[in-house]
Amino acid sequence: MKRWLAIFFFVVFICTAPSFAVDQPDPYSGKSTTVKTVPIKPAPKKTPPRETRMRATGKVIEISPEAIKIERNVKGTVETMGFSLVKPLDKIKVGDEVGVSYITKDNQNIAKRISKVTRKKVTPTKDANPAVNIPPDTPVK
Repeated sequence: MKRWLAIFFFVVFICTAPSFAVDQPDPYSGKSTTVKTVPIKPAPKKTPPRETRMRATGKVIEISPEAIKIERNVKGTVETMGFSLVKPLDKIKVGDEVGVSYITKDNQNIAKRISKVTRKKVTPTKDANPAVNIPPDTPVK
């Protein structure tokens, strides 16, 4: 008899348990199942690499409408450099001291700006002591 009573309660529990679960409100019914879309930004444009400008100063040894050659002193040695010109130069002549701002592209130096170099003369100030000339035969103390 106890066994029949246990089986009866077990069957009743198994049959009524789902009915309690069905009566509960759906916890996800108030929430939206839509996915929030984020607009995709286009990839930023790649900027071309910056061109590194270099500078050289020297004396013009050859000039033409398409190119210029200068001779410069580097650590006691004389070096000749050639540059391609973007536009012809009118005011520069052979023998002028110039400063060249250039870039290197495809193993070729391209002059971007060329300007004449003027040397400033240094004048001594009034307070400066003049140099003392010592005759070569004078013994040093």
